[in-house]
Amino acid sequence: MTKTLATDASPPSTEPSNHSGTATPEAAIPQSFWLLKEGTAPKLGARAEGSISYSVLACKERRQLFIAITGNKGGGYFSKEHVSISKIEACLDSSSSAKPSTSKTFKEAFISRSSNNAGFLAAVMRHEGLLAAAPGAETQHVHSGEWAAWKKAMLAEAGQLIEVGIEDADKKPLQNELVQSPTEHKKTLSLPRKQ
Repeated sequence: MTKTLATDASPPSTEPSNHSGTATPEAAIPQSFWLLKEGTAPKLGARAEGSISYSVLACKERRQLFIAITGNKGGGYFSKEHVSISKIEACLDSSSSAKPSTSKTFKEAFISRSSNNAGFLAAVMRHEGLLAAAPGAETQHVHSGEWAAWKKAMLAEAGQLIEVGIEDADKKPLQNELVQSPTEHKKTLSLPRKQ
């Protein structure tokens, strides 16, 4: 008899799960996505070490693209939620197009509020050729590449159909919890007590 343990590092299962760490069995419903690409992007910070692993996914109907941060070598919390490309574009549209943007521009694309999410997403977007370093400001970003061509190329990928549990109450991916890297397994996230 084989025993399977659910961990954050395990690949998404293609079979519906009857339990999860953040929702009751009745609340978890599977949602299908096409896993189109997996990649690794270098971190952007001047003193940052390691890399970010990510996936590019599409909804089952192949109408919408998503990026999910799936791993972090070098430490730091992050969220594994699926962030739609349309949300990312909306974040860029809301910032002044005349000036370069910072990684904080992408903060509103996430439900989770980990401070690393926006910077990690910017690293992924640069790696995919959709952003570039601003001239004279390595920590700021400017539009780069052909977004429409990138989206078309991604949607043309064959991909693999996977299922992800979704919370029934608010339709958020179950994978939007904060994840810590293996090197930080002893750290805990806590709020200060009221005095």
